[in-house]
Amino acid sequence: MKKDVRPNPFHVLGLPADADRESIVERGQELSDLAETDADRDLYQWAVGELVHDASARRMHELLEAPGADYRDERWARFGRRYRRNPADLRALREDGTLRAADFDLSAVIGVLLDWSLDPPTVNSVAAVQGVPVSPELGDPPLEVADVLFG
Repeated sequence: MKKDVRPNPFHVLGLPADADRESIVERGQELSDLAETDADRDLYQWAVGELVHDASARRMHELLEAPGADYRDERWARFGRRYRRNPADLRALREDGTLRAADFDLSAVIGVLLDWSLDPPTVNSVAAVQGVPVSPELGDPPLEVADVLFG
């Protein structure tokens, strides 16, 4: 077994598998400039070389990369910017332990609730109609109110 097993170059550079040559070189240069040790700098240069200079090595790394891997996840950054401030005043909670309306940023709470209520989950109505427990027919219903209330 090899002693010097290196990680996937896409993971090293933090790029998706469909990254183009220009973004690979740019990201490699950026990381090399910020590298603290020579070993890190060598790893970044190796990763760029694997993806840019050798087409067969790049294909192998693309195949070994997890589908949909996103190392520079912008969704998390957007979430952090949006909810930067905690809506509760934690100092006030530590002092006496009781919650008051002034301890919350009510506009932030309302914004979260509105976002949640305006984006309802998708409903598969076809499955609901096709998978009914009793087929709808004309005539008496299968259950009476007394059956439901008294068993």
